[in-house]
Amino acid sequence: MSDFNSMRINMVNNQIKPFAVTDTKILDAFGEIPRENFSQYSNEAIIYSDNIVYLSNKKKYQSRFYLSPAILAKMIQIADIQNDEKILEIGCLTGYSSTILSKLCKKVFAIDNDQELIDIANSNVKELGISNITFAHNALKDGYPKKAPYDLIFIHGSIEVLPDDISSQIRENGRIVTISNNNNVGNVVVFKKAGSFLDKINYFEISVPYISKEFIKKNKFTF
Repeated sequence: MSDFNSMRINMVNNQIKPFAVTDTKILDAFGEIPRENFSQYSNEAIIYSDNIVYLSNKKKYQSRFYLSPAILAKMIQIADIQNDEKILEIGCLTGYSSTILSKLCKKVFAIDNDQELIDIANSNVKELGISNITFAHNALKDGYPKKAPYDLIFIHGSIEVLPDDISSQIRENGRIVTISNNNNVGNVVVFKKAGSFLDKINYFEISVPYISKEFIKKNKFTF
């Protein structure tokens, strides 16, 4: 067994399961997908760390990061993804979380605001033979209206404000899963669309950096 295979098994057994992630489909996805294959702009030696991992090889990526495996898995479990659903992921980086999501749903549309990351993500999923993900270069705050509405929007990081352009892209009873940061206190939340309103459910506190400065503007909808 390779070192990475051992690290992957340890990640599932010692990070994800102890965080009360019990969905076998999610556990299987994390156990199957080689996280190290997506580490082009991070330190491969720490890619299985139980902390967030920054894309630090290039100056422009120093504020971008991968969620820790346990937090990502828990958020995905909370999302309650169904196998016939269409998902939008905002902030896909090199495609790891997109690939996990793709194992649980019908179709993933994943966006990032850097074309180089999109190119790498495309190459990564092609190498794994995954065909139900479409990557697109787009401003994070704009979402991806071209393929809306979505059953679920997954935002990879913390936000203070939710742009109207994103909230308008979920269908009735659709969900937005993210980390809402209010007065420096972060909570994993699910927003569910009910008519013209978004009902919010708080799950647990967690400290995670903002996904982008586009999500800390004060002229948008504030939680």
